[in-house]
Amino acid sequence: MKSAADEGLRAIAFLGGGTGGHLFPGIALAERARERFPGCRTLFFRTARAVEDKVFLGRDLETRSVSIAAPGGSFRGWVRYALEAQAVRRELEGALQGFDAAFGLGGYASFPGILAARSLGVPVILLEQNLAPGRVNRLLAPFAEAVACPFAETPFRMARRRVVTGNPVRKVVLEAAAARDARAMDPARRRILVVGGSQGAAGVNRAVRAALPELLDFRERIHWIHVAGDADKGGMTEAYRTGGWSAEVYSYTPELPSLMAGSDLLLGRAGGTTLSEIAVLGLPAVLVPYPYHRDQHQRRNAEAFARAGGAEVIEEDQLTAGSLRAVFRDTLFAPARLEAMGRCARSLARPDAADAILDLAVELRRRCPPASASSS
Repeated sequence: MKSAADEGLRAIAFLGGGTGGHLFPGIALAERARERFPGCRTLFFRTARAVEDKVFLGRDLETRSVSIAAPGGSFRGWVRYALEAQAVRRELEGALQGFDAAFGLGGYASFPGILAARSLGVPVILLEQNLAPGRVNRLLAPFAEAVACPFAETPFRMARRRVVTGNPVRKVVLEAAAARDARAMDPARRRILVVGGSQGAAGVNRAVRAALPELLDFRERIHWIHVAGDADKGGMTEAYRTGGWSAEVYSYTPELPSLMAGSDLLLGRAGGTTLSEIAVLGLPAVLVPYPYHRDQHQRRNAEAFARAGGAEVIEEDQLTAGSLRAVFRDTLFAPARLEAMGRCARSLARPDAADAILDLAVELRRRCPPASASSS
């Protein structure tokens, strides 16, 4: 007779959020867990941010909002955060009873839930999306049974166990990769996708908008697909319309994987989740790292892809009409260059990352199986 520990996973929780980059790896794990372990309950403890409403819209996923906001930089903000985190931890100590594993998705919202899971003896696995670990994951690493990392170079000095798994990618991305393999490039008009993450990137938007009037000689040869965010959608739409460009502009779109699959080149930020997806897709990229992070994790991500040959890197203050013209001439309209970059990007892909992390969770559960599964 099989023991409960041999039956896989029955209930897993996801803690944290705040951006699509934090949530999408958890969604990929939840999708794969339900495929591998029929009947497995997957519950996201999320924040109430509007971007999370967009990410979860239309998905058959169980979520529960917790009342916690980013601390900000002030002393008063940290005091408020500490009080909210204490209340959330007490709440989740009841809600996490009997779960087989808890996955920390990174960000300030994951902190109290991970401490709650730890106090209950629920195995905790932190998902780190970047080459340079985030501050919250660095602080929480000693409290987790394991940290799943995207790169062998990702340092976690205080982690009990560090496993290089890659970032899990959603099933829709894997399906888009198969569609991209069958795609034929349009010889007359290239497709360039501008994306700054789930909320857009104001700096990239400004630079592209300023450059467009000086690039009109490419107008008949490029189709722009631009995910601009809520604040900049109108301005970018008007900029393309005024210049007579072929373009489609979104504030946010759940169809991003299919848009990536149909594009010739990506121009955008260098978050770990985005890079994992372009690797699986084999999509060449020009990466513009966000310049204001203290740990410069996007720059380190971008440099890793550039070293592998899958991307070029342009600093935000160097993203001009001149640098874009060089990208168009030397990369976008250079089929051999695009093909080589795509192969190099795909060499970094880890399409089996979700399975590797779930295998780790099953192993941890077998060491200390819970007495009962969670109930609503």
